[in-house]
Amino acid sequence: MTYSTEIQNVRIVRNGHALLDNVSAGLEEGKCTVLMGTSGSGTSCFMKTAAGIMAPDTGRVLAWNQDIELMSAQQQFVFREKMGFVFQDAALWANMTGFQNIALPFQFHRRGMPQEKIAARIAEIAGEFDFTGNLDRRPVDFSTGEQKIISYMRAMILEPRILFLDDPTGAIDNIFEKRVLDILVKRKDQGCTLVVNTHNPTYTLRLADTIIVMKAGKIMEQGPASQVRASSDPYVRGVLSDALCLP
Repeated sequence: MTYSTEIQNVRIVRNGHALLDNVSAGLEEGKCTVLMGTSGSGTSCFMKTAAGIMAPDTGRVLAWNQDIELMSAQQQFVFREKMGFVFQDAALWANMTGFQNIALPFQFHRRGMPQEKIAARIAEIAGEFDFTGNLDRRPVDFSTGEQKIISYMRAMILEPRILFLDDPTGAIDNIFEKRVLDILVKRKDQGCTLVVNTHNPTYTLRLADTIIVMKAGKIMEQGPASQVRASSDPYVRGVLSDALCLP
């Protein structure tokens, strides 16, 4: 089994509270790991740590067998290029247009790329999402759902090898929800590793190869989706019952 990312014995403490408490898990290459848990369980913190956005107090995070904390500046650059992250609140830059937000990864990883090629790539991914809004507007002029779709396009514009999605269906309507799911299934079929924090039953059933259930910064259950769904742990059963309508 090959892992895109591994979290090894990671602990993160803020204000005396353990956000992650001795957490270990591997995110399998080319597969989808779905994170679940009640509010405050640590799933978002897990994602940000695995993506190298939050640094562990203790433990290690490996990306393709390299310790993120020990990477050189060039290795960090290559890692960031291979990774995309869709934040729960979209996290767009307010002083940039939608186009500029989507183009931001080119500023770091494709310096010198002709503007017409950037525009063509953005038009291509906007077409894939069936997004017809005017990208010359700033985030405040978009609906929250449109902002989320723009954040998807920004995260996926460089065709990352691993894609982190925190609450992927938050704020988007049913039409876009179905479109996004089809796009994620396609990316997974192409070998992209997906890490998804969601309670959406349709997304979980179509995408999940592995499920990780968390509580208070600890992993309560992890493994193949079929194995986790058969868990007898009351907390795990409760989380899955809410998400997947299990008996």
